[in-house]
Amino acid sequence: MPASLESPARTAPSVLLIEEYDALAAAITSALKKFAPRHRTRMVASLAEAAAAAAETQPLLFIVDLDPPQPGAIDFLSRMSADHPDARVLAIASGLPREFASERYGPNAIQFIEKPFELAEFGAAVQALLGPWTEGSSGDSRGTLRDLNPRDLVPIECVTGATVVLHLESADERTGEIHFVDGQICHALTPGLSGTGALQEALRWNDARGKETQRSTDAPHTIKGSWQNVFLDALRKTKPSEEERKRRAQPPPTAATEPKPAKEVSKTGKKIVVIDDTEMLLIFVEDALANADPSLQIVTTFTGGEGARRAEVMIPDLVLLDYSLPDLRGDQVCERLLQNEATARIPVVMMSGHVPEMMTTAERFRNVVATIAKPFMSDALVALVQETLAKGPLPPTKETAPAQTAVEEPAVAAPEAKRPRNGNGKKPIKKTVPREAEIKEVTTKPAAVAPPPVPPATAKPQEISPPPGAVQVAERPIMPPPPIQPTHAVPALFAQSARPQPSAAKVPASNGSTVILGLGMEVISVQFTPRFQIGTIRAKPTARTLSLTQPLPGNAGNFWGPGFELGPAELDARGQLRTMRVVPTRRAADSVHPHNGFEINNVALVNEKACIQFVAGSSAPMTMQLVAHFKVAAVELTDRFEVAQLVLQPEGSRVRITLDPQGRATGGTEFETVGVRLDSSARIVEFILNSAAA
Repeated sequence: MPASLESPARTAPSVLLIEEYDALAAAITSALKKFAPRHRTRMVASLAEAAAAAAETQPLLFIVDLDPPQPGAIDFLSRMSADHPDARVLAIASGLPREFASERYGPNAIQFIEKPFELAEFGAAVQALLGPWTEGSSGDSRGTLRDLNPRDLVPIECVTGATVVLHLESADERTGEIHFVDGQICHALTPGLSGTGALQEALRWNDARGKETQRSTDAPHTIKGSWQNVFLDALRKTKPSEEERKRRAQPPPTAATEPKPAKEVSKTGKKIVVIDDTEMLLIFVEDALANADPSLQIVTTFTGGEGARRAEVMIPDLVLLDYSLPDLRGDQVCERLLQNEATARIPVVMMSGHVPEMMTTAERFRNVVATIAKPFMSDALVALVQETLAKGPLPPTKETAPAQTAVEEPAVAAPEAKRPRNGNGKKPIKKTVPREAEIKEVTTKPAAVAPPPVPPATAKPQEISPPPGAVQVAERPIMPPPPIQPTHAVPALFAQSARPQPSAAKVPASNGSTVILGLGMEVISVQFTPRFQIGTIRAKPTARTLSLTQPLPGNAGNFWGPGFELGPAELDARGQLRTMRVVPTRRAADSVHPHNGFEINNVALVNEKACIQFVAGSSAPMTMQLVAHFKVAAVELTDRFEVAQLVLQPEGSRVRITLDPQGRATGGTEFETVGVRLDSSARIVEFILNSAAA
């Protein structure tokens, strides 16, 4: 690993990152420099390397990516629980149910984060697990590897798609086993119990270790249903009472941590309601505030509706509110609070990564007195909360609904370096947007921030001087795009990609922004028409990295940068690609070795919908190269102005399928893309192509 990725302080407390993909490893390492600046990061690619690295560095936190699955994860964690009992684990996984965090009680050794994830969510998890606090009054979920239990191990088997028997042994020598087939829970056995009853009994064990064995094909199958439903149902039926949860949340102090005296202080201070749908952010926020002022009375909720109800009952001195929530948006919560006379004077501080939406809400609603952009550090949050609490409730007003545009003051254009005003036009909104580690090349000008002067092409980034705390605006186009270089600061990799992110710098559609994408594919099936012509091909991407070629005149084979990895994609209403993200990597594009034949004894013949379908056997896959034209719609840059991601838009639905390993755009056969299938992380797992000649 390059020395630049590690802190020079070899004696500093450490974090051990287990990540196979170079680009994501670089991004996580860069984020850890922000969220754990006093910790040294060690990066390895596999669990086999991690055991030796842990013995050397004695990490306080393990961060392990389970997507793709890491073989031997259960055995590794069991060994680490004995060797490093005071360490914590943050697992990156895909396929977790939405209610997973709120239903999973603890203490638990492993915290999970869904992939893909936002930088704010990752930062909150890291700060919550490495902070100076050891107990969160809202949370019972954080434990150490000393607390490893079946509530940690069962989800790991599920998200990794295991087909095994997980043998459990508790500290009081109780034993049991849980069976998995392709990640689904299918059987459980404990003394005197079988099926769901045994699963529920095993989940109550707070100190069990596990080991895996192979599952025989004739083993019992007593549990049916998706693992998400089965697991959540078992958690709900075994959840301890509130009194028992509080008792469990008071672990004895250890040599590695000191007890927080704040827990002994009477809770008679100001009242705060925190509303956010990310468990680790709630814990981090509560810990940071309680550590600064132990007397604060803090209530946390996952939904806007519940948060509004809590505010109506307790009439807090402050509401901390996220914009994106499972039920209501942040602006809807603000409106509901204003419509109730009892809650209309409660100040609201919004905390969100959706900065444009957050700022629009702050302009519309008078009760939003300040904003803070995610991700943020604890010191910035504490300072803002203390300042807001010191100002007290909002002044009385006759209005209980969202204020409209002010008419008391003449309409004057906002000065360049000023903050936007709130709905009544009288009081400026305090904005705190600490985004030192994030990309902020915004394509459209925020309402209250004027664009800086456009510097010449050779100007250095520091020549643009936005006001402190403001979002930097870049309206000048990037044309042609700069050469892509692998980067060690790629925080945009963490962003959710259900929609295009506003942090991308737009590139105009021109010949300079058109690229030819080459991607290795494996045929899943081929359908033939009644005339025995190819009708439809179903194929899946197999190459880990793809190529982008810039179609320059006389130099059509010139690669535009190194290899790329597929990122999240977005589909339109017809199931066609709308956008696709690709991430630069240090690996060159994978070479494709097309294979154009089936072995006849491995081909299944199926008659479906008047078409004959050939399905290849696993021993003789048909491989090919997909070639398509895309437009570079946006380039996402790091704070060092390096390329972090490209946002691509297809130039039509036509692609070419070729057996040429070089993937030349002029060869092969033309097909029409009729469908694209995505996995749970919004990445492409299958193309459905119709022959243009059929």
